[in-house]
Amino acid sequence: MPFCPQCNAEYKLEVSMCSDCHVVLVPQPIQTEVTEYGDWDTLESVPNELAGNILQGVLEEDGIPARLRCHEAPNYGGVKGNIWQSEWGDLLVPANLLPQARACLKTYFDSLQDR
Repeated sequence: MPFCPQCNAEYKLEVSMCSDCHVVLVPQPIQTEVTEYGDWDTLESVPNELAGNILQGVLEEDGIPARLRCHEAPNYGGVKGNIWQSEWGDLLVPANLLPQARACLKTYFDSLQDR
């Protein structure tokens, strides 16, 4: 049975797109949460994988766990899972660390402006 990579809804075999998320279905449900820290929330959307990796590194250097979630449909060669999203993906952090993560990125972006 196919699944939506965003909401993990299960569909019949003849369905190829999620009616709620408007994304191409995948053969297996996608694990989007890492339960080690509880709930994870989107901190920032990132335009590409390089920017996501840089920001993830900034956060992790400050002791804040971070994960990247790509908006591309798995196994579809770069096809966006949701054509209405222009960003490459999202930078996720544990929900309880959102304020600390926002402050960390603000400090980082402020340091770039000082150069």
